[in-house]
Amino acid sequence: MSKFQLDLNQEQILSKYLDNLYKEKNINFQRVFDLDKQYQGIDVIMLVKSNEYYIDEKAQLHYINKDLPTFTFELSYFKNNNYKKGWLFDENKLTQYYFLITGIFLKKGKIELISPNDIERLKITSVSRKKLIEYLSLKKLDEIRLLEYDVKLRKEKAYGKNNISELNPQTEGLIYFTEHLSEKPINLQLKLKFLLETKVAKKFYYV
Repeated sequence: MSKFQLDLNQEQILSKYLDNLYKEKNINFQRVFDLDKQYQGIDVIMLVKSNEYYIDEKAQLHYINKDLPTFTFELSYFKNNNYKKGWLFDENKLTQYYFLITGIFLKKGKIELISPNDIERLKITSVSRKKLIEYLSLKKLDEIRLLEYDVKLRKEKAYGKNNISELNPQTEGLIYFTEHLSEKPINLQLKLKFLLETKVAKKFYYV
């Protein structure tokens, strides 16, 4: 099985677990299977008081049985040698909320996610895309400023962690340039605690 197929497999297993969780919370929702809508950043549509909300589920499936204090928001990447804008500022995305799924722990002794029943617990942090972009702008980190950093880091091949003056790397975040992936993504890595404290995010499900 290819890495892509494995990732897709794990996403589908996690989706089934999340669907059961949403049902337990009596949430009126619809899972999206239409590829065009998925490309627009919509995994789930939730209906609350006649309002529809478009949710993009982002899961740390490469960090099973770990609870990372950060989450990365994609600024740019390469595909077929072409530079692409990451999902955070992509105007084609209709996402209203990111569901950051972290701290995915499996039942005792398990190290691989094979079935929804393998999951013991996880956390979901809901991030308002609009509030996040607005807050970053207040911190002088609008799309233009982040693009300047993006260009500079790629030019200098500054892989790994990059501290920036607008963010405290200990309590807020930094920019991370990944070398080992073919896409060479540049991400804004933010502390989950920071997102919660600034009211950009809320605890949707913490166990």
